[in-house]
Amino acid sequence: MTDEEKLEMLAEAMDVDAGDLSMEDKLADNEAWDSLSMLAFMASVSSKCKKKITPGELSAAVTVRDALNLI
Repeated sequence: MTDEEKLEMLAEAMDVDAGDLSMEDKLADNEAWDSLSMLAFMASVSSKCKKKITPGELSAAVTVRDALNLI
């Protein structure tokens, strides 16, 4: 899976345009990044990538790149 595909998956979970996100953006600075988007992202990764991300792992992600590196 390419970085662009991963970014699109994250953007979809956050309900934002992928073009509005950059790899170095801090997740906490984006008001779209909340508990619901975290759950949506974890579910999307689980169903599309067959990989489980724990809430603790995702909570530790500081930047968009950190979140995408969990995939």
